[in-house]
Amino acid sequence: MADLERLGEWITGNPVIIIVAAVLLTLVSLHYAQQIESQGMTTEAFVSKDSALYQLYDHLYLENFGSDGNMILIEGDDVAGAEVLSAILRFSDHMHQVEHVLGVQSAADWIADEEYKRTGIRQIPSQERIDEILANSGTSIAHLMPDRGHTRIIIGMPTTSTLTEEQRNKLLLEIEKAVDYAEFPSGYGVTITGDPSFQAAIVQMMNSTNGQILALCGLLMIVALLLFFRHVRWSLLPLPVVLLGIVWTLGAMGLLHIRMGMTTFAAFPIMIGIGIDYAIQFHNRIDEELSKGKSVLQASTRTVKYVAIPVLVALAVTEAGFFSLLSSSVPSTQDFGKMCMIGLVMCYLSALFVNLTILYQSEKRLPRKKMAAAHSENGSPIGAFIESTATFCIERWKAVLALALLLALAGNYADILVPIETNSQNYIPADLPPLIDLKHMKDVYGGTDSIKFLIQADDVTDPENLKWMDEFGSYLMRSREDRTERATSIATYIKSANGGELPGDTTRAREIIASLPSSVSSAYLNGHNLAIIDVNIGNAQLNLGTEGMERLVRSYEDDLAWHTPPPGVSVRITGQPVLMTTVMDALTEGRVEMSLLGLFLIFVLLLLIYRDLIRALLPVLPMLVVIGWMGLVMYYGGLKYTPLTATLGALVLGVGSEYAILMMERFYEELENVGNPIDALKITANRIGSALVASGMAVIFGFGALIASPFNIISNFGVVTVMSVVLALVTTFTVFVVLAIRMEVQREVLENAKLEMKRAIALINNQRWRRINGN
Repeated sequence: MADLERLGEWITGNPVIIIVAAVLLTLVSLHYAQQIESQGMTTEAFVSKDSALYQLYDHLYLENFGSDGNMILIEGDDVAGAEVLSAILRFSDHMHQVEHVLGVQSAADWIADEEYKRTGIRQIPSQERIDEILANSGTSIAHLMPDRGHTRIIIGMPTTSTLTEEQRNKLLLEIEKAVDYAEFPSGYGVTITGDPSFQAAIVQMMNSTNGQILALCGLLMIVALLLFFRHVRWSLLPLPVVLLGIVWTLGAMGLLHIRMGMTTFAAFPIMIGIGIDYAIQFHNRIDEELSKGKSVLQASTRTVKYVAIPVLVALAVTEAGFFSLLSSSVPSTQDFGKMCMIGLVMCYLSALFVNLTILYQSEKRLPRKKMAAAHSENGSPIGAFIESTATFCIERWKAVLALALLLALAGNYADILVPIETNSQNYIPADLPPLIDLKHMKDVYGGTDSIKFLIQADDVTDPENLKWMDEFGSYLMRSREDRTERATSIATYIKSANGGELPGDTTRAREIIASLPSSVSSAYLNGHNLAIIDVNIGNAQLNLGTEGMERLVRSYEDDLAWHTPPPGVSVRITGQPVLMTTVMDALTEGRVEMSLLGLFLIFVLLLLIYRDLIRALLPVLPMLVVIGWMGLVMYYGGLKYTPLTATLGALVLGVGSEYAILMMERFYEELENVGNPIDALKITANRIGSALVASGMAVIFGFGALIASPFNIISNFGVVTVMSVVLALVTTFTVFVVLAIRMEVQREVLENAKLEMKRAIALINNQRWRRINGN
């Protein structure tokens, strides 16, 4: 404790060093914060790049065939008219010259290529010739022009992992300019859509709303502090102190190249909510010491002596709870854990050094009058209410524990019934224009979910291999006709170009491949040793859900085992639906494991710190209760698990452990002073209860801002977090106080029993010694 007093004296004696260091760290943080990149709902946010599944998807599929397809949807009376097709060709020719464009597919390109084969001139011919080409095309361009009222242009773009955000935005802007350049005839609707535009719109909306949400969060926290922390001077100070820690966290985020996405953004209110408690605890204790008549120096040093370590222990335990998130296989969940761990350390440093320095200097320059002391021996009204609540629960401890256990067990069962949101499009506002455009395009062309069969062989253009690809695709269409909308491979186009028959020799097959548009051949063939079968499954991810998608993937694996490829040919299944099914599995199974891991880490850490089984168990048991209760909240609140709400267990561990540990530390401090557990707990509830309520309400008000987010995934997370904090506070002032008293009573009983046993043994030994000496 002497070392802590010296630390307090150093903090009060070196304000210039602390402020200068804080300013320098802030400037460096602002520099690195500008390097933070945004991340939409991309595959990389949900699937670990180190996993074998992603390696297959990335190295074999994305590197050889992968591209994002932005699309231009054209609608009107007759999209096969020469004027419309000419505009499409102008657009296509322009986009072919744009950097990073991998290829362009359109009905106009197909018609112009056919005209080139006949006349040597690549152009849109007469309307009569257009109709003739379309009549002879069969199903070759049905995916581009399903009818005369709709057609689309597909612009091949590198995947998200290949382009930077700036390059992607520049390319999307070039597409908009090219649409204007093409001069489509009046009366025709031209809509830019596709996943790249959709992702860019999400990022843009996130960037525009995140600042508003954080501002609302700060405003609501001000209201909470004014309502529940007004018994101290400078009651709003904790907010700028914790925001300083957040600025430092943003700097660390840029330095460590952690992207800003929906999940990492949600970490900031958590850091603000938990971090503000650190500032409040220091603030509340120094105010309490001053109200007792201590000098400013004494109050500051005693605050460091009695608060620095308890808050540090709470920080360490909270870190252990969030550390469990690093075991998740979902990258966005891991980033969430990293951000919380980094941010809370920054908030603690800000609360200990900057906060205490400001308080000391303020009280020194503007000393309070004795009559204006914020605290009295009876504490604040909130503290008195918490004390009466604790007393009520202690007197009815059996009923309190029975009810808590019953609800926890019911909640654990209900948690199994909570569904998982499998469609990432439901995470965002339903009225987002790019989402409406994307859904409209899917209504016209059908769903775009697809599973890829990757085929490796010495020569995939061998007639035997082409025959297997064609037969396997037809087999899937027959055996899974309810789910398989289309199975397309290079064999599909070779067969179409060869009069409906596959060629009997490799030379002829390669001649046909060479005559196909490069945008077609490159989409299904890479060299002569790698090809894909693209199986379109419509909107299966939305229609089937997680379990249905798992069954569909397994059924395709069974089909592959039944309809085996030729000798020497390797076929493996991949694609985004396969990856996202794995993500949902990780959310379902991993969240329970993360919670158990977090509880174990917290228990072991507390056992190492205190070397006392009771002190190690006291904060853990109430958290088990809260996790159970939250199952009821999720189920009866109609909420679903998402990559954010899957962190619920760690969130409960982080918030709940902090309140319980701070309460426990003050309880044992008062127990040393008064000796009686019940009296000690009453004093603790009175003196620290108001601070815990203030910090809890600041978190609740702050997280209330998340509920206003237009993104459903963040709004639902706000509801879950608010309820977690409410229940954590409730258990701290009810279940925890009961457990603390009962455990200490049992400790006293055991210690008395041990003492009586020692006395009895000593008495027996003494009598035996007398008999021996008497003989």
